Amino acid sequence: MTQLKHLPFLPICLIALCLVCAAHSAEKPNIILILADDLGYGELGCYDGPLNTPVMDQLAKDGVRCTDGYSAFPVCSPSRAALLTGRYPARIGPKYEEYFGKGESLDPVKHTTIGQLMKEAGYRTACFGKWNVSNGDRRPANDYGFDRWVGLHINHDYYTHKLVATGELDMYEDGKPYPDREGTWCDTVFADEAIKFIKTESEEPFFIYLPFQAPHAPFQDPDVPHFKPVDDWQNKPVEVRSLVDKMIERLDLEIGRVLNALDELGLSEDTLVILTSDNGGHKGGNVGRNLPLRGAKQGLEEGGIRVPLIFRWPGVLAKGTEFSEPIHAMDLTATIAAVGGASHRADQPFDAMNVLPALKGERELPSKRPFFFRRFRGRTGNYQQSAVRQGDWKYLRTYRGSEKYTEALYNLRSDIGETKDFTKSAPEKLNALRRLLEKWELEMSKTAAPLKKK
Repeated sequence: MTQLKHLPFLPICLIALCLVCAAHSAEKPNIILILADDLGYGELGCYDGPLNTPVMDQLAKDGVRCTDGYSAFPVCSPSRAALLTGRYPARIGPKYEEYFGKGESLDPVKHTTIGQLMKEAGYRTACFGKWNVSNGDRRPANDYGFDRWVGLHINHDYYTHKLVATGELDMYEDGKPYPDREGTWCDTVFADEAIKFIKTESEEPFFIYLPFQAPHAPFQDPDVPHFKPVDDWQNKPVEVRSLVDKMIERLDLEIGRVLNALDELGLSEDTLVILTSDNGGHKGGNVGRNLPLRGAKQGLEEGGIRVPLIFRWPGVLAKGTEFSEPIHAMDLTATIAAVGGASHRADQPFDAMNVLPALKGERELPSKRPFFFRRFRGRTGNYQQSAVRQGDWKYLRTYRGSEKYTEALYNLRSDIGETKDFTKSAPEKLNALRRLLEKWELEMSKTAAPLKKK
């Protein structure tokens, strides 16, 4: 509940606003879902990384830091579609298990989003940032339940807001070209819009989806306007890595500005804040830091799918808590819906669960709850990898063509870096997870064919 002892320093109008906010928060809290883009597991100080990220580190100190948080997919678009719908990307269709959904846009009629559900539950809804689930037809986030949207569809130059390859403007306000702010770091624009929304729309509970672009390519210096992108990470890994450092630290600053707006309006204690990433860090060389995990973006090794995950809700979640049970990105969707009093469609149940009771220490998550992953590679027309994690164990398949595959079995509790393969020493666990994955793949695609082990 908002503490009135902090209010005498505010104008009378803001005092009245805070009283209104306190009244509605007793029933429904505000919710802000912050999504970084390609933020590796080993970047932030609170995850033993080397970067100066005081805001995100403090967020962890003030809330719950999850050690085993997962994205739904190792690539942007399918990961975001799963987060928006609370359902596996495979349910959208095989074409959606590739970059950009392989040109297939998410259909808000067939696949209801959390924006639609929260709006129906009485929330004011907004999205500020990278949309990335309707790249082909450029359908705006407004069509998916968001009252307001300022953002981009793919990835653009941080300063010009144009696509690097074509020069096409890719910055929109409710589906129309956004007023020219060329020369302003795009994540600053998104933070500005989020702050404006918080200040003008907090008479009612609000849900803000805040998917920043950083630290995704193009790699640019946030302190040098019109800095030319440096994407040659193969030949310039040190220079690119230095830019990624600056981009993540700038991301931290922009997040801080949004959180400060909550503080200034006395809304922090009435707001659930969730921070995570859409997938692991960049695959190239040392551009993305995912240590101590193996692998990176695009792969189903832990470095491609295990990501930072932090929850903060003062007075509800204990400060400085570490949570080590696995949590899936789709759990965030189910949790947000539950907190906001929203319900999924009867024919579109979440592939997830509300994890808030577990985060509060009221109950444990089911120990045998499996998480499934699958990665399609469009160039070959085949699946690249598939995996399942259940409890401490993870089974990983890597496909070789359409019929052959290799497999590996890891115990992630004792071996977070996936260095020891248990396929020969734990045959019963191997067979159990193999059957579990095959059953899921049959359910998802209805096209599972016998595969031959290489």
